[in-house]
Amino acid sequence: MATAARSTRYRRQSDTDLSRMEIMEGAALCFEARGYAATSLDEIAARITSTKGRIYHHYGSKAELFLDVYRTGMMMNFQALEPLLEMKVPAIERLKAMLKAHVRCVIRTKAFQNVVGQGVDMLRHGTMPANEHAELVQLAELRDAYAERFGTVLEEARTDGDITYNNIKIALNSVFMCINGPIVWFTPRKGQADHEIEAVADECVLYAVRLLGYTATMP
Repeated sequence: MATAARSTRYRRQSDTDLSRMEIMEGAALCFEARGYAATSLDEIAARITSTKGRIYHHYGSKAELFLDVYRTGMMMNFQALEPLLEMKVPAIERLKAMLKAHVRCVIRTKAFQNVVGQGVDMLRHGTMPANEHAELVQLAELRDAYAERFGTVLEEARTDGDITYNNIKIALNSVFMCINGPIVWFTPRKGQADHEIEAVADECVLYAVRLLGYTATMP
């Protein structure tokens, strides 16, 4: 089973990590705006006010950079979720907390999550060369491991009688359509109040649990 641990290939000294993150942040914004195929390393270098040589110091190709952005987007999701997995509360409350943590994360890391979505499409359509395609398959396994975190809690909440569904795969896909929605339609305004963003997250969670037949009053 895939895990959230990063491979040795992605580990660097802390000062270099900061530099790589700056590159990834610029790349994520470029990939989000123009897509993988239309984005060049020159554009990414311009976005971070740097040189293409600096990018090549860390990455051998645009594909390698794209895959690191994808992996980092997934790691951000795992990190948001992990503190909630062992909460000593009823499964439905743990599920709601996990759903809200995911929505908050995708809003905060929207460009990275858009790259994850692009990676999913690229795997589906086979548009990466063989070596990179193999890594997309590994990243898909990482996404599956992330979804399993939710699947486990869904099963517990169903056993408790708080939600209902017939097919776990359909239930998970429906829930993720709901909580991934802000990646497509929501971008926080500059200076937007935190409580307004929280309200967006709460609404997404409400719709997600209602899809699962949860009928109790939400706070």
